[in-house]
Amino acid sequence: MGFYLARGCGTSMPQQPSCPSAAAWSKALLSQYMTVEILGVTSDLSIFDPGSSIAAEFYVSLHELMAGLESRSGLMWSAISTLHHACRNPSARVALIHTYKYTPILTKLLGSHLIQEKRLRVLQLLQELTYGIKISWQEAHLPQLITTLTQWIEGNEKDVVGLALGVLVNLCYKNLPAVYTLMRSVDSKQFLRTILKLQGDNINTRVQVCKLLIILEHISGEIPDSEILNFVNMTYSTLGNAFKSIDVYHLKHVVDFFLDVQTNIHSRSVLLKYEKYVGDTSQLLELVNSSSEPECVSVLFEFLESLVMLQVPGLSSIYPDIVKEAMNWIPTNMACTKSLQLICTVAMETRKQACGSQEALWLRVLEQLDHGLSRLLLILDTGGDENFPVDADTRTRLTSLIQLLQEMSKTSSLKQKILDTVSCQVIQKVFQPLLCTEVKSGDNFFQSEVTALYVHSLDLMSDLASHDAQWLNLYSGLLQHKQVQMVLAVALYTGSEIIKKKVLFLTSTVGFPSESINSLAKSLCDLEPLVLIPSSGSSKSTTLFGEYNSASAHDMTPLFSLAQEGCLDQFIAKLQEMSENNKISDISTSAVMELYEYKLASMSHSERALQSSLEAANTHSTHLQHRLAQLTAEISRRQQLLFHTQQCLEGLRDEKTKLLQRINDSQEDKNKQMIIGNLTATIESLRKNLDENKEELMESQQSNEELKKKNEDAFKEIQILEMHNKESTSKISELNKMLSKMEDRINKRERVIQEKDTEISKLSKNIEAFTAEVSNLNMFAKSQERRLNEKDAELNSVRVKLNELQRMRDVIFEISAGHKKVDK
Repeated sequence: MGFYLARGCGTSMPQQPSCPSAAAWSKALLSQYMTVEILGVTSDLSIFDPGSSIAAEFYVSLHELMAGLESRSGLMWSAISTLHHACRNPSARVALIHTYKYTPILTKLLGSHLIQEKRLRVLQLLQELTYGIKISWQEAHLPQLITTLTQWIEGNEKDVVGLALGVLVNLCYKNLPAVYTLMRSVDSKQFLRTILKLQGDNINTRVQVCKLLIILEHISGEIPDSEILNFVNMTYSTLGNAFKSIDVYHLKHVVDFFLDVQTNIHSRSVLLKYEKYVGDTSQLLELVNSSSEPECVSVLFEFLESLVMLQVPGLSSIYPDIVKEAMNWIPTNMACTKSLQLICTVAMETRKQACGSQEALWLRVLEQLDHGLSRLLLILDTGGDENFPVDADTRTRLTSLIQLLQEMSKTSSLKQKILDTVSCQVIQKVFQPLLCTEVKSGDNFFQSEVTALYVHSLDLMSDLASHDAQWLNLYSGLLQHKQVQMVLAVALYTGSEIIKKKVLFLTSTVGFPSESINSLAKSLCDLEPLVLIPSSGSSKSTTLFGEYNSASAHDMTPLFSLAQEGCLDQFIAKLQEMSENNKISDISTSAVMELYEYKLASMSHSERALQSSLEAANTHSTHLQHRLAQLTAEISRRQQLLFHTQQCLEGLRDEKTKLLQRINDSQEDKNKQMIIGNLTATIESLRKNLDENKEELMESQQSNEELKKKNEDAFKEIQILEMHNKESTSKISELNKMLSKMEDRINKRERVIQEKDTEISKLSKNIEAFTAEVSNLNMFAKSQERRLNEKDAELNSVRVKLNELQRMRDVIFEISAGHKKVDK
C-alpha cells in the first residue's frame, strides 16, 4: 500500500484530470483501479492492520478517492469490494467504523437509481461499517440514511428489507441521536406495526425485529418473560441455522443480543429459567465438531463463554465436553483466541465450584486440561527466535494462552506439569522482540495488547518462580532490562485497571529486585503525554476550513428580497396600527397566511443554512479524525524508532567499553612483545660479550685481586652515593612541596590578577562612561553659554529700547508740561 493509490498524479479523485496530459491522467486512473482490485482479493489480511502510518495513509487516500467518485464509476465498486474485504480484519473494521467514517460516502450511493445487486452490496458493507458504531451527535448524513432505510423496510424486496433493517438496528443501538432521527422520520406506531409484520419472514429478521423493539422499548413497552424465554429458544435455532449457512454476521448479531439481554438484571433472572440449555448446547457442540469454518466456531465459542459466565444450572455437566471441543480448535488461528478464553473461563468457574459433588466434575475438567497441555504449547512453537512473529493476532493468542497457563498453575498437579513441560527458553522467546535492538515492521511496544502480553507473562513467571530456581533467575534477569522496565511503566501509565493491578502486584513479589523498582519509577517519570496537533500548513486543511467558513457565512445572506422586505414592513406596520385601534379581528385570513408563508420561508432558509453548516462541520470533523489517525500512527512509529535507537545506543556504549578494553589489552600485548624483543636482542649481545669475555677471563683472573679491592672501594662509594641519593630524594620531595606551594601562590595571584583585570575593565568602562558624560555636559554648558549670550544680546537690545522709550516718555512729559503752561 506504499504507493497510496497512485497519488503521484496530483489528485486522488479522477473525475477531472489535473496532470500535464490526458495520457498521464489515464495512466494514474488505471494504476488506482489495479491497486484497488489487487487489494480486494489479497489473502494476507494483515496488510489492513491500521496501526502503521502506511495503512493510515491508505485509508485516508481511499476515503478522498471515493468522495470524488460517482456511483457509475467502476473504480467506486472496486473500492467497495476492497473495503468489504478489509472488514474481515477485526482491527481494520474497528478503525474503519470509528476513525475513517466511510458511512457518509456510502449514504450518497443509496438511492432508487441503483440496481438491486449494487444496492445489496452497499447495504452489506454498511452492515459491517455500522456494527458497533458510536454516534454522539446529529451527523449530517443520518436523516437521509435513516429515511432511505425506513422506506426500503416498508418495501417489498425481502433481501433489501433484511439488510436495511440490520443497518437501522446498528445505527440505533446505544445511539440516541439516531433513535431521535428515526422517531422524527416515521410515524412510530405505524413503523412498529410494520416491523412486527416482518417477524414471520425468517428467523434472522425476527432477531433484528426483537433487537429494534428493545431499542425502542420506551415505545413498545417492556418485553414480557414469555417472550424472553421464547427468545432463548429462538437464539439456539438461529445459531444453528446461521452456523449451517455460514452467516457470520447474523451469528454475531444473535450472540451480541444475548449478551445484551444478560446485562439486564430482570432479564438475566428470566434467562436462568430456560430448561433446555444442556440439550441445546450439546447440539451446538455437535455442529462445532462437524464444522470446518473457524470464524463461525469463534463466534459460537463466545456464546458458550457467556453461558458459562451466566452460571446456567446443570450446564456444568458438559464442561468437560466444551473443553475437549475447544482444545480441538486451538491449532486454528481464527478460532484459537476464543478457544483459549473459553477454556480459561471454564477452568476458573469449575475451580471455584470444586467442592462436594462438583469435585468429580473438576477432576474431569483437569483431565481434559492435562491431555491438552501439549497442544497448548504448540502455540509457543514459532520456530527460531529471529522469526518470532510480532503481528497483533499472534500477540492476542499468546496473551490468552498465558492467562490460561496462569489459571492452570493455580492447581498443584497442573502447576507441576507446567514446570516439567514448559521450559524457560520458550517463555523467554516471547520477550525476544522486546529485547532485540533491530527495528522490524509491526513493532510497537506501546500498544495495550503488547503491554498486556508482557505483563501477563511476567505474572506467570512470578507464580512459577516461587517453585523453581530457573524461573526465578529468568524472572529477575528480565526485570533488569531497560526495555521490560519501560513496558511496565507504559502499562502503569496507559493500561487497564486489571493490568495496573498486576504491575503493582509484581513489585511486591520476591523476584522483583529493589533496583528494578527504582528503574521502574524513573521510566514512569520519563513518559510524557503526547499532544497531537494537526498541521496547519496542509492545503487540504485550508480547503476544509474554507468550506466550513463559507457554510457559516451562508447565515449572513439576506432572507428576503428588497421588495419582500418592503411588503413585510408595511404589513407589520398595518398589524401594529390595527392592534392599537383594537381592530385586529378585521385582518383578512389571506394576510395572516401571507405572514405565515414569510415565516415558513425564513425557517426553511435557516434550516438550509444549518444543514450546510452541519455538513461542513461533519466533513471537517472527519478530516481532523483522519489527520489525527495519521499523526498517531506516525508518532507511534517514531516513538518505537526512538525506543529502538535508545537501545542501540546503549548496546553501542557496551560495545565501545568492551572495544576499549580489548584495545588496552592489545596495547599491553604489543608492549610485552616489544620488551621480549628487546630482551632477546640483549641476550644475543650478551652472548657475544660472553664469548669475548671468555678470552679476557684469564687475564681478568690475574687482576682479580686488584678488582676485588676496587670492587670493595666501589661498594663503599655506592653506599656513599646511596646516602647522597636519599638526601637528594628528600630534598627533591621538599622542593616539590615548595613548588606546589609556589604554584598555589601563583594560581592565587593569577586569580587576583584576573579579578584586578576585571575591576580595571569595569573602571575603564566607568571612565569611558564618565568621559562621555563630561563631554555631554561640556556640550550642554556650551549650548547654555550660547543661549546666555543670546539672552544678554536680547537684554541689551531690550535695554536700548527701554532707554529709547524712557527718553520718548520724558519728551512726551515735557511736551505735555509745556502745553499745560501755555494753557495757564
